[in-house]
Amino acid sequence: MNRLFLICLFFSSTCLAKSTNNLIILTTFSESSIEPVIQQFQKQHPDASVKVLHRRGEAGLRLLEKPYHDIDIVISSSRLAFLPIIKKKGFLPLGDLQLTPTAERQAQRHDLPNNVTVFGCAGYGLMWNTHYLKKHHLDIPSTWESLAQPQYFRHIIMSSPSRSGSSHLMVENILQRYGWEQGWKLLLQIGGNLASISARSFGVSDAVSRGLAGIGLVIDNFAYESQKQFPYIGFQYQDFSPQLPSYIAAINNTNQANHSLAFIEFMLSDKIQNNMLEGSLHKHNLKQSEDLPFTVQPIDHKLVQQRAVLVMQLFEQVINHQLVALNQAWQLLHKISSIETLSATQRQQYALAVKLASTPPVTAAEANNTAHFRNLTMSQSNVFTAKHINNWRDTMALQLEHSIRLSKQILADSKEER
Repeated sequence: MNRLFLICLFFSSTCLAKSTNNLIILTTFSESSIEPVIQQFQKQHPDASVKVLHRRGEAGLRLLEKPYHDIDIVISSSRLAFLPIIKKKGFLPLGDLQLTPTAERQAQRHDLPNNVTVFGCAGYGLMWNTHYLKKHHLDIPSTWESLAQPQYFRHIIMSSPSRSGSSHLMVENILQRYGWEQGWKLLLQIGGNLASISARSFGVSDAVSRGLAGIGLVIDNFAYESQKQFPYIGFQYQDFSPQLPSYIAAINNTNQANHSLAFIEFMLSDKIQNNMLEGSLHKHNLKQSEDLPFTVQPIDHKLVQQRAVLVMQLFEQVINHQLVALNQAWQLLHKISSIETLSATQRQQYALAVKLASTPPVTAAEANNTAHFRNLTMSQSNVFTAKHINNWRDTMALQLEHSIRLSKQILADSKEER
């Protein structure tokens, strides 16, 4: 009886595993950027029914990690979004799809498995609202370091690395360029000048365009999209930043979509490639990606992957969750920096207050120890994770509290002396 049941179950599941014209695409791209492309594809393939699932980085990862899903295509600028399927060896081989030499070079450059390809790329930099800057008498920012200046206090916005793959790479670029300790020092100084942290990467460009903030850390396609609508939006690439590829791959699943490989071929076609920068995607096509308008700094993707959860969780605890205290600490430090008559003791106290407000609760040695945070996850219900993130949050809160107390004392003493 049991044997008969198993045989029936086997044949019924085999019958259910059939191809379909329903194509399901998971993407971290905004609806406004991807929908026009979908419409063009459906004109060429009228028998295809396309459903698009928009998910932010971490939400997309959770969906892909589920044992049963019906996703056929993944499109994202976040390499991490592809890891669950790479680990399961679950991507469809590209088969007879003919990649151009440029596409092959891009795949090799970014150390991709042969069933994941690149269809375009982007860069990132600083976006600003010229009306806002004039109103608040602010200079146009030029570098990451300039964002730490007192004039930009609470005039900056960015998105969280845990919600945005491009923001994660921005943060990693700073950490790899300046080193762990100096990188976090700069990030915490910029964090002290943040007006807010957006839950969506395209929420940054929206806030700057609407005048809710003056300056945003953005991927270039969001800035280009805003510039088409608002002539007062400025943008400047950051030199020595990485190329941000846009990846695409097809997933091998039970009800395989007939048009999976056709869609990848469509994204690599001249029709899409020739109009990519001017179209809704606002990406540099594969040919343009060979000669970008900024100095490209290679990024160590293995290091990014190795400490991804650590960097995302640490940012959440020391910047996102501490934003009010971080603002207060740096507002006071900015005031002290303009005082020219500090005593030797006050200068020592000031240096300590700066150090407390710009030192993360994880050392470079701990971050470089691959075994130390190996069991860290993005789930706060995980006991190991909860222990560490609560410790980081408490430690940073105490450091900021101490920094604020020192700064208030320096300012009070300085006022009495005058």
